Amino acid sequence: MDLDQLEEEQAYLAKQIYIPQEEIDIHPYSIIFGVDIQYVEETAYVAMAAYSHSGKLLETFALETATGMEYVPGYFCFREGPPILRTIRKILATQNLIPDLMLIDGHGIAHPRRLGVASYVGLQTNIPTIGIAKKALLHYEGDLAPSRGSHLDIRLNNETVGAVLRTQDDIKPVFVSPGYKISLQQSIDITLNFSNPYRLANPIRSADQAARAYAKGETIEGGIIL
Repeated sequence: MDLDQLEEEQAYLAKQIYIPQEEIDIHPYSIIFGVDIQYVEETAYVAMAAYSHSGKLLETFALETATGMEYVPGYFCFREGPPILRTIRKILATQNLIPDLMLIDGHGIAHPRRLGVASYVGLQTNIPTIGIAKKALLHYEGDLAPSRGSHLDIRLNNETVGAVLRTQDDIKPVFVSPGYKISLQQSIDITLNFSNPYRLANPIRSADQAARAYAKGETIEGGIIL
């Protein structure tokens, strides 16, 4: 594995990431996907939970596939990105369904080279994406207030690239960053909108539960195996 080549690839792709300042149009009929993966050795169990903008779970999809590559810190997009892309293509081909927005368990531009898995997938699909992660990759400063909606900036090279966001009172925060074609403020607003009553946004939470069940060989109630 040539890490120098992967770093060059990340730098090349990062230059193509578009983060607007204005809000994108998310309407009542918009379809939002939550995306998560569980791994068993080198097999990826991908789950995508399709939600309406109103917060209703519409469908859950799952695919068993190979990983992109072995896990190397900082280059996660090349491991997790290909399985996600295969799943999206399979959904498009078999279900004729494409999301208006994807919430991905991982980072967007709040990444040392501004290319987390959410940015990688957004660029490859031309679909707006938000990265919502459980741990930060970049340093941040300040004390986060305990109330829901409180947030701190995550900065890289004097630019705000993400937020430490409290989604529930007195609960550990999540780390939100725009992946592609969506602003940071709208990423925060949408994450909060879907994070009730849990810490994680409901589409990601549902995808996480489905991926865990699928990886264990359990039935995904009402789910579609691709």
